[in-house]
Amino acid sequence: MAYLWKVTAKRNNGKVTKGMSVEIYKKGTNAKPSMEEIADALNDKYNENIPKSACGLSNFDIELIK
Repeated sequence: MAYLWKVTAKRNNGKVTKGMSVEIYKKGTNAKPSMEEIADALNDKYNENIPKSACGLSNFDIELIK
């Protein structure tokens, strides 16, 4: 089964700005997105060089869409 997660920044942290959001599609697992997956998705969407260290899970609201 596939799952869609909406990830939204709760606070500013380095190059991550409050309100930045991405949707992450994961297939085969219902695990929340990892720091690396969040960083990759943000970099793709916003064309930034955001390190995964700036993507701690506590800095984001992570919502399962489906």
